[in-house]
Amino acid sequence: MTYYKFLAAGRIAPFSGHPWSDDWLDARQVVACEQGVHACRPTDLPFWLHDELWRIELAGPVTRLGHQVVAPRARLVGQVVGWNAQCADAFGRRCLARTAAHAAAECGELDDGALAAAAERLADHADPDQPIVGPEPDGGLAALREVAVRRQEAAALAGQRTAAQVCGYLVDAIDMLGVYPVAGMGYVAARAAQARRAEGTRDRYAEERRWQATWLVEHLDLEG
Repeated sequence: MTYYKFLAAGRIAPFSGHPWSDDWLDARQVVACEQGVHACRPTDLPFWLHDELWRIELAGPVTRLGHQVVAPRARLVGQVVGWNAQCADAFGRRCLARTAAHAAAECGELDDGALAAAAERLADHADPDQPIVGPEPDGGLAALREVAVRRQEAAALAGQRTAAQVCGYLVDAIDMLGVYPVAGMGYVAARAAQARRAEGTRDRYAEERRWQATWLVEHLDLEG
């Protein structure tokens, strides 16, 4: 399996502050989430988004954790140059579109189709092969925010707590786009999915994270 690691700009480990070079990095001991070299499988990528993405080689026993792996030795193999500001922007917009779609699905009769249409426009716009444009590609994220707030208030008055909550996530996502780290956009989309009404044993949070991982793998042409 090919493993990956997100780093801060300049090959800096985002948690330890350790600068990476082309040499092997050895950990004195391995303690899950504390010591050792932590890395990602393709399915883990949405949980650790940062400035730079690198392919990484691990040596020694590889221990699988919840959303990462850890090993005693590692070295960088090569940077995934496709992960850049433009791709991160596209990913954030797709997560916003997904959040809008979840809100539309929960609002039902309270919505006149505005949320669903906005979700479709946002998804169409989020193309990493196109130049980054302004923060309101669909003609007005401010207008979409107003719609989301109105739907949230209407849902609350109608006693539809789930719809009100998911619309609240949509408002949060609009406010976060381009301001907060893009990892937050993935988190909000997953929480919006999770907040929707229960449907059997379906785990919408996990489904949303899998969708995000698939999007990253496909758009960055990553190996499994």
